[in-house]
Amino acid sequence: MENKEVTSHSIALSVLQEGIKKLAQWLELDFPSLPLMQHQAIIWAKEVMSWQNESEFKPLNLLFDSIHLQGYKRQENVHYLPPSIIKNESPILELPALEIPDISNFKKQVKEIIGNLNEEDLNNLSLLNLCLEKIGSYVSYGDNDIAYSDFVKSIVMIAVSLKNNPSADSIGLIGGDLSGIQKFIYTISADGALKSLRARSFFLELVTTEITQQLLTELNLPLTNVIYAGGGNLYILTNNNHEENKRITNIIKARFNDWFSKSYQGKMFLALDYITLPVDSLSNDKLSEYWQKIPKKLGKQKQQKFSNQIRDFLTPQPSYESCQVCHRDDQLKLKPLNPHDADSSSACWVCRTMFDLGSRLFKIKAIVRAKRAKNKSFKRTERVNKIVLPGYEYYLYENINKALSLVNSETIFLINNWDLSNYKNEKIKPILLGNYGKKTELENESGFMSAGEMVKIAENSGKIGRVAYLRMDVDNLGKIFAQGLGEKLNLPRLASLSRQMTYFFKVYLNTLATEKNYNLLFIYAGGDDLFISGVWNEVIDFAFEIYQSFRKYTGYNPSVTLSAGISFAGAKYPLYQSANESGEAEEKAKGNGRDSLGLFGEVFKWEEWLGKKDIHVNQLERLDNLREYLGGDVYLSLFGVKPIVDSLLKINKNINNSYSRNFIQNLLATAKIQEQKIKEAQKRKTGLIYEEEIDDLKYFLHLPKIAYTLTRLPNEVINHPQFEPIKTSLKSPYNSRYYRAIAIWLELLNRSS
Repeated sequence: MENKEVTSHSIALSVLQEGIKKLAQWLELDFPSLPLMQHQAIIWAKEVMSWQNESEFKPLNLLFDSIHLQGYKRQENVHYLPPSIIKNESPILELPALEIPDISNFKKQVKEIIGNLNEEDLNNLSLLNLCLEKIGSYVSYGDNDIAYSDFVKSIVMIAVSLKNNPSADSIGLIGGDLSGIQKFIYTISADGALKSLRARSFFLELVTTEITQQLLTELNLPLTNVIYAGGGNLYILTNNNHEENKRITNIIKARFNDWFSKSYQGKMFLALDYITLPVDSLSNDKLSEYWQKIPKKLGKQKQQKFSNQIRDFLTPQPSYESCQVCHRDDQLKLKPLNPHDADSSSACWVCRTMFDLGSRLFKIKAIVRAKRAKNKSFKRTERVNKIVLPGYEYYLYENINKALSLVNSETIFLINNWDLSNYKNEKIKPILLGNYGKKTELENESGFMSAGEMVKIAENSGKIGRVAYLRMDVDNLGKIFAQGLGEKLNLPRLASLSRQMTYFFKVYLNTLATEKNYNLLFIYAGGDDLFISGVWNEVIDFAFEIYQSFRKYTGYNPSVTLSAGISFAGAKYPLYQSANESGEAEEKAKGNGRDSLGLFGEVFKWEEWLGKKDIHVNQLERLDNLREYLGGDVYLSLFGVKPIVDSLLKINKNINNSYSRNFIQNLLATAKIQEQKIKEAQKRKTGLIYEEEIDDLKYFLHLPKIAYTLTRLPNEVINHPQFEPIKTSLKSPYNSRYYRAIAIWLELLNRSS
């Protein structure tokens, strides 16, 4: 190795080789005698990360247990993740447990994988990087809550960043933020909207990928130095060459913003900047102080968007007929959005491209990146779509082998593919996408299910014909990264937290949706948030499943929760309006103290929506104030919206009878009377009859009306043995706030017109 040039690539490769070798030694495997590099940058990086040769591999503690935000209860339990390898396809959600897991079966699986690596594999940086992530993400070495893969990769990042100056006391951090994403994705009309939205979301993932690739190339860094890249955000660790880093970030920022300005009317903007941070801050909580500097610098850039192109924006431009999809009016020629439909909307080239792309994304398995000057040599043995980005073109393939056979590609990305046998060439890399989508069942159509099909599925099952739109994200994510880990914050934990969030939203949600074969389309599922459309009742079911899975995944940590909003629309309702409405519902959920869902015009905690059966109210987590007001440890057969709806539907199914409109209308009327009386009392404020008047109205006004409503039900319902717990639960003040939600849900489930 001494005679070879020391490159960023060779340093990264050497550290990864040593990481695999350490696993092989643990497994008592014969390992090829590789000339591992003893570069001073590697030695220093190991020291910074406290690499100890005598450390042992152990089950991994759940990192989320260490997170605590001020104002929330601390996590009291210690969870362990089951030692496992990541499956080649459709990885499953690995759920933490309270018991220390057995590691023997995991050792057998890892032994088989490492035993199959040959010398060529061990010199393939891309394959080793994926291999380490595949087998090292659920086991610790050193600190119990740091995954081995993140520990080794942190050493790689630091060593590469110190290559040119091993004695440097600082290194660089590049941060990027692509703004205007919502404006670009959501501001479109209904015609072909779902497939166009999916394509726009996919396009933006590729834009983030291309920005990252160009930064790595210009900075001469391997892919291993990317801390995070996705959803319009990126973080890269680099050297401390201030002038060179500023020059490169400014060039790439100008390149993409010029492109955004000319091709997309400036709807998107790339903020890109660089800071230096002490090397020793990477191993302690000082990292938070420096990490927060990047968003602040990017925020200032976003306040001065396109300042270098201001003259172009002020120059008068000709105006033409508006695109009927995105409404831009700077295009001279519009053409039908769908060339096979004479009545299709007139659309600009961007919308036509996205519509066509959306029709073909369903089976895409590989993405080929190539310089634009070389694209003519590609053999078109099958139809592929092309996405043009600054300096490069991306070709989309349904067949992995055909993508791998291309000669002039610089990079080949395999989508959600963990099979190491596909990564024998170093230019092949994985890309993770939250890309679940139900295939259309229409004749002579291809691609994803349309909004019209979703409406028909609901109607054919006796429900109201609507599409639902779900928007959801992690509460307080910025605080979780900056403050949540407290004194335990360091680079490996930061990288691990980012990776685990990405896994949940981009990997595991695909598997969850596939298992139930949901009639859904993931428009966007990124590092911490999502936007999903689908048959309305299935969207609700999936939202509950996501929440429950996420809470299990994070060990039910009180500081790590989700908020969401769901809106409903007809097939031809403007999609930008649906996106706005679901976004507003999500904001109201966050305004409810977070950990909430906005649905049917109501906002409750998830615990209230999901509810529980056969429970004492002292077991409920989120209703402390209500328990204090009502007093006593009351027993409830049914608590919350969903258990009552499910129980009513079960009786309804057993007796083959539909609930009368009168019952539903009386529930709504009861809710309306409550709301009206409460508003009247709130207007009086200082003129309340007595101190607890509003609470009494909220929790007891319903009793006479609900008692009357229940007596008006058909005898076959009243006399049903399973109706008694429903009756007592509906009368309980603990359920009085949920009448409107229960009534609307029942109404939509039983109305197909």
